[in-house]
Amino acid sequence: MTWPGNPQNGNYNYPQQPGAPAPRASGGMSPLMLALVAMVMVVAVVIAVVVVWNTLRERPGAAASAPPPSATAHEVDDDPSEEPSESPGEPEKLINPGWRTVTSHKWGFTYEVPPSDDGWAAKGDGFIVGQGEDENGVPEIAMSGVAIYKDQPCDGWGDRAVTGAQGITETQDTAAMAKGVASRWAELSFTTDAGAASTSVRSVEEFTNNGLKGHRAIVDATLKQPTEGCQPPTAEVHTVVVPNPDEENAVRAFTILADTGLPDAADTDVLEKILNSLRDQEYEVG
Repeated sequence: MTWPGNPQNGNYNYPQQPGAPAPRASGGMSPLMLALVAMVMVVAVVIAVVVVWNTLRERPGAAASAPPPSATAHEVDDDPSEEPSESPGEPEKLINPGWRTVTSHKWGFTYEVPPSDDGWAAKGDGFIVGQGEDENGVPEIAMSGVAIYKDQPCDGWGDRAVTGAQGITETQDTAAMAKGVASRWAELSFTTDAGAASTSVRSVEEFTNNGLKGHRAIVDATLKQPTEGCQPPTAEVHTVVVPNPDEENAVRAFTILADTGLPDAADTDVLEKILNSLRDQEYEVG
């Protein structure tokens, strides 16, 4: 099995860039961002794709170092970058009216998030979120097709929730992968000065929705001595894993990481609606 953080077939490629931003230290966390801007000319239309690698919170055991004053994070516009509808005058059909779609073209997923007025930023394929770091500076686990809820809600924390997709090769076991992917995200994503969070698997159940069939896992995290009012006391990770129809012996995963136990945390019913909107990119909403 090829673990999500070290995928084969070129699933993720993080080129080393001279002068990349230094870690932004705040409290016990050391987020990293790596931005790659690619300009592609197609029929006189310039499409700017910004790929951002953001290790949202400090990896267990990693030392937090203060960045120089010039070190800043590269911002990405809130743009779902969706292709225009074949019928411009016809509104897009949604499972959650008033929301908007986010598509992971790489993994063939589409899902819906609330509008930006509700604090959600639809980043899409041009934004990659990773956690952990190996000896080559590549994240141990990563996802694309991202949406973020309340980015940097306070000094010392990355966001209140993030969603995205990834692929895993050399396996067809959706139950084991749902549990494994959710557990790994939980282990790496919720670290404070006191150390990594303790995690426990709440459930692993069959998932059937909008033509998708696989498994869903929920993993709970309890943070160690979180900063009151900023770092959450608890968090949860929801992962849905289904077969990858474009590759033999492979699966794809959709994950939500969410802070809990704070007034500005994402509502549970919103997270459920996001998961219930998950579908194949080609799926037609009736």
